Amino acid sequence: MSNPRKPSDPRVAPARSSSDEPTFGAPDAGRPDYLPGQYIVRLHPAAIRESLTQDLLPGAIEPIEHLRRNAGLTSMRPLLRPEGTRPDAPVPSDPAARDRRALLESVAGLEHDLAGITIARLDPASAAETIDRARSSSAIDFIERVPARWLSATPAARPDPRENPQWNLRAIRWYHAPDVDASEQTVGIIDSGIDAAHPDLDDVDLTYDHAGSGATDILGHGTHVAGIVAARTNAGRGTTGIAGCRLHLWKTFADEPASDGGYYVDPSMFADALRAAETAGITSLNLSLGGPASSRVEQLLIRRLIDAGVVVVAAMGNEYEAGNPTFYPAAYDGVLAVGALTETGERASYSNTGRHIGLSAPGSNVLSTLPRAASAERAERNYGVWSGTSMATPHVSAAAALVAAGRPGVAGIGVRERLLATAGTRPRGGSADAYGAGSLDLAAALS
Repeated sequence: MSNPRKPSDPRVAPARSSSDEPTFGAPDAGRPDYLPGQYIVRLHPAAIRESLTQDLLPGAIEPIEHLRRNAGLTSMRPLLRPEGTRPDAPVPSDPAARDRRALLESVAGLEHDLAGITIARLDPASAAETIDRARSSSAIDFIERVPARWLSATPAARPDPRENPQWNLRAIRWYHAPDVDASEQTVGIIDSGIDAAHPDLDDVDLTYDHAGSGATDILGHGTHVAGIVAARTNAGRGTTGIAGCRLHLWKTFADEPASDGGYYVDPSMFADALRAAETAGITSLNLSLGGPASSRVEQLLIRRLIDAGVVVVAAMGNEYEAGNPTFYPAAYDGVLAVGALTETGERASYSNTGRHIGLSAPGSNVLSTLPRAASAERAERNYGVWSGTSMATPHVSAAAALVAAGRPGVAGIGVRERLLATAGTRPRGGSADAYGAGSLDLAAALS
């Protein structure tokens, strides 16, 4: 169903303390590019017999034994969880048996381009030449470090939300856009979880996958993103989301921080979610996360999504004042990268820039839903005003669902191109690297 609208009466959230801010552990500027000691090891599928009942070819196990002897290999498992297995399933105690099972499971039931991909834990102090020697094996397709991925919300000095309630809806011309029924469209979100019983979200048609982690959204980030997309009107209280669509949310974060205090995407949960999203029937996929290192496996999984007709939307990142690194997955070809705007329509000072940016959307001081219960990582509850390219991205993911619903026959790349073609003009002097095609204009996209 579509959200009832009150163009002349934007609703107001309860008052909150301006001192409560999301931190998500370690500050962005101090985060690592890669997860220490974790590597993606992809063997050529031909080097592994395509049956769990047969032995490994000798060439497949030799480079793994080299890594165990010389690089401190302590564990190896399939990056993509084979269908029918549990993430907490017991593993053999014998290292060789564990390696054998991991390699065999890495080809079980997987398409050729996804087969043979494992994740290995090595000694972080391993010499580069040791890794390079394993790479030289004819059985190895590639070895790459696992990139760190974190959420793209940033603490900011925020006003009381009653001073400027849901300015973001006015900025994208939501009140001027025609009513569109997006109830048959689904926006996918890969994030920190969701409070599905929140009063602004409990009426949303939601599929929630949190395999490998608890259901609670400890950080609150996923709940905030989900509210921007699809919060339901509720008797003049709370917030209103952009699209009255379905949601499919995958939680890909553990419930405990890393050793540096930060929260990072779990690489296996993330890969499983990207793979599952390909066949989940979603219109768009929201990725309000990223990091400065690229990954061949991540790029492969995202390319499969785009080829399947999913509009993949990702945050540009919040590190402009910390060197303005290129963030992934936003920078992969075909991804619709989103930068953040302030209430004045200018690029937010934290929002990364680059030639790959697609367009910009409201990202600073955005009001949305938060879990009803506080946590050790978050004092805020119910509603909050947060900032970041994380907040800009779901505006575009939701708009994609509305365009797909309002313009029958337009899907995938066509939806992406429609959003870019109808973007508002950039501020005078604003560059394409800073704003992309311009600011999201929902009314124009649906006209």
